[in-house]
Amino acid sequence: MSDIKQLQQLLLPRREILKVVISHDDGTVTAVSPSGQQQRLIGNASVDQHVYAEKGRVLGSAPNLPHGVIEV
Repeated sequence: MSDIKQLQQLLLPRREILKVVISHDDGTVTAVSPSGQQQRLIGNASVDQHVYAEKGRVLGSAPNLPHGVIEV
């Protein structure tokens, strides 16, 4: 792998699929990753909804499908 690709992977934020566990009145949600890490995100979503998240923001709803991470 080239040095530039490695640098991009380290610096660029990753899009994640998280499950919303709490919807707050201030326009934020608390969501949890499959590994159990909790994040507070800017955006609206319903409890138990899966969402795409990037840079601390909800990007939109994600399908409730089995998913995983594969490194190539």
